[in-house]
Amino acid sequence: MTKNILIALLLTIALGCKKNKFSDDDTNFYKWKRDLYRAPVQKDEPALFYSRDGKIAANLSGIFVSSDFVILTEYRKDKQQDSIYKASGKMQVYKYEKLERAGD
Repeated sequence: MTKNILIALLLTIALGCKKNKFSDDDTNFYKWKRDLYRAPVQKDEPALFYSRDGKIAANLSGIFVSSDFVILTEYRKDKQQDSIYKASGKMQVYKYEKLERAGD
């Protein structure tokens, strides 16, 4: 019985300490350079990115599609990055470069 309680406690702690994949900063706005990439077709593999940050197994560069500038919080940037990744079936990603703080 004590063993089961200890295991339950450890599971609760382990799951409770899971890192959030999105930033907690939803108050400070920043200007970002946003580049859209699509995954290249690879021999014997599907054309997809293996993470929303644009990492590809064999080739670390995607095919550049477009670029623009946006003003977003860190949290909104993370949400957009995750959203385009999921909506495109892991074939497109946004890569962001923080330029400056906006609204000061």
